[in-house]
Amino acid sequence: MCLSRAVSRWWSSSTTPAMGYLQSGRFNCRNGPSLYAIRERMNTHETCIPCLLKQVDQTARLFGLSDASTTEMNDRFRYLLQESHTTGSPPEMAVFIQDLLVSYTGNADPYLEIKHNSNRQALAVVEDLRASVEDSSNPLRTAVALACAGNIIDYGVFSSGIDVRREIGAILGRELAGIGSESTGRFQFDEFSAALDKAEHLLYIGDNAGEIVFDLILLETIKELYPNLTIHFATRGKPILNDVLVDDAFMVGIDSVATVISSGVPTPGLVLSQASEEFLSLYNACDLIVSKGQGNFESLSTPDPRIFFLFITKCKVVANLVGSSLRDLVLVSKPNEPS
Repeated sequence: MCLSRAVSRWWSSSTTPAMGYLQSGRFNCRNGPSLYAIRERMNTHETCIPCLLKQVDQTARLFGLSDASTTEMNDRFRYLLQESHTTGSPPEMAVFIQDLLVSYTGNADPYLEIKHNSNRQALAVVEDLRASVEDSSNPLRTAVALACAGNIIDYGVFSSGIDVRREIGAILGRELAGIGSESTGRFQFDEFSAALDKAEHLLYIGDNAGEIVFDLILLETIKELYPNLTIHFATRGKPILNDVLVDDAFMVGIDSVATVISSGVPTPGLVLSQASEEFLSLYNACDLIVSKGQGNFESLSTPDPRIFFLFITKCKVVANLVGSSLRDLVLVSKPNEPS
C-alpha cells in the first residue's frame, strides 16, 4: 500500500489520542489552568527524532510484524511527525507509536504479557530488595537508590526488548554505597529527606511495570519512617508501552502502602493537559511529588518546588538538562538550564 493511501485509511478511521492532537491543531488542554497545572514541558528536540524512528522499527520487530508492515508503520509515523511539527513532548510523540502498534496488531494492550512478566520477575526478588534496605545503615537512601535503579526496565527506550532478570541482577549486585554521591548535585538525597520531614501528602507518579516493585520498596520504607504521611500512587490512564496501569499497581501490592489512582493520561509521561479533573485536584493539593522515570521528567520538566525527579538518564538530551552522564542515577528537585 502506498503512503498516501495508508495515511488516508489511518486518518479517516482514527479516533485515537494522537489523532485528537493533530485534528484539533494543538495539544488539547481540556481542564484549563490551575494553581500548578498546566505547566510547560520539554518539547521534542531534533535529536529525539532518530530515537523515535528507531523505536518504531524495533517495536514493530519486537511484536513480529512483517518487513512490509514495519516499513509502512515507519512511513505512517514519519507523516504523523511531520503533521505534528514535533511541538509536543517525547511522551506525546510516543502515543503515535502506540496507536500504530495497536492498529497493526489488533491488540488494545500489546505489552500486557510483557508487563505481567516484568512484574512477576521483579516480585521474585522482592525479599532480596527488602533485605538490602533492612541491612543498610541508611535504609531510606538505599531504597531511593534501588527505586531509581529499577527505572532501567523501560520498553519505551529499550524497545527491542529487555532481559529483565539480567537487569534486576545487575541492580542487586551494584555496590549501593557509591550510588548517587551528593557531591555530584544529581542525587539530592538530603533535600529529599528534608522535604519528607515536612510533607503531609506525597504523590508518587509511577512509570513502568516491573519497575514498580522497586517503587514498592521505597514506598514501604517511607511509610515505615513516616506513618502519618498520606500517600497516593498515580498510574497511566490507558495502555501505553509497558507503563504502569492500576491493575499493575494492585498486582505488586502497592495498594498496601498507598492509595492507587489513575492519572487519566494516555501518554508514557504525565502530560497534565491530558489528566483527569479528579487527578488534577489531587495533584494540586499535595505538598510533595516524586516524579518517577524519564518520561515523567520530559512531561513535567518545568521546575515545581514540590517535585523530585527520580530516574536513570537514558538519552543525551535529558542528560544535558540535568548535568549527568548516560545511565546515571538522578534525584533532583529542579533540572538545570540546558547548556
